[in-house]
Amino acid sequence: MEGVGEYVTCKEGDVRSLPFGDNYFDVVVSAVFVHTVGKEYGHRTVEAAAERMRALGEMVRVLKAGGVGVVWDIVHVPEYVRRLQELKMEDIMVSERVTAFMVSSHIVSFRKPSQHVMGPDEVRLDWRC
Repeated sequence: MEGVGEYVTCKEGDVRSLPFGDNYFDVVVSAVFVHTVGKEYGHRTVEAAAERMRALGEMVRVLKAGGVGVVWDIVHVPEYVRRLQELKMEDIMVSERVTAFMVSSHIVSFRKPSQHVMGPDEVRLDWRC
C-alpha cells in the first residue's frame, strides 16, 4: 500500500478465527462487514447469527485490555450489543443512524475492561464460544 507500507501489514484469514494472538491490538475496527459472516447458512438463521457472534468474539479476543472496538454495520446492531453485554464489554455505545453509500447504518463502539475483579457470583466468559 502506497505511503503506509512500512506501518501496515495485510493478512488474509477468516474473521471467525483471526490469525493473531490474544490481546494483540489497541483498536479493532470492522466497517460494514460482520453482517456478511455466516451467509452460507442464510441471512437470518440461528447458524448465521452464531457465526456473526464468533466474529464479534474474535474481535474482542484480539483486543487488548482497555482497548476500543468499533463495529459499523447496516443490520444486526441489537444482536451485536447483546453479545458485547454478554462478554462484559464496557462503554457500549450505539450511534444515531448514519447514512453512507445510500444505506442507513449504525456504529457500535465498546471498550474491553482493563481489569475485572470477579465476585463470588460471577462466571468468566470465554470470548471464543
